[in-house]
Amino acid sequence: MSDFMMSQVQGLLNKVSDDIDRMGKTTSSQLDSVLGAIDDLAANIFATQAVLAILLKKHPVSAEEAKAWIKEQTGDQGATPKANAIVDLITSR
Repeated sequence: MSDFMMSQVQGLLNKVSDDIDRMGKTTSSQLDSVLGAIDDLAANIFATQAVLAILLKKHPVSAEEAKAWIKEQTGDQGATPKANAIVDLITSR
């Protein structure tokens, strides 16, 4: 292979390397943003649970009524086991 062709290959490899490095930095930045948003959401949910737990001690709510409300809102699609579990968690405090 001639020196000219080798320099062309070297240049292309450097460009690919730079592009991969840039992609990694962009992905890392986007991941940090997503993780920050998830952390904010988790904090919000945790604070909401705390407020609900205190309110429910003073004003109890039937878990079955809450589950019926969820069923009514979702059209009974059967995709609510996690929501029902959270109802049990919150109303049992």
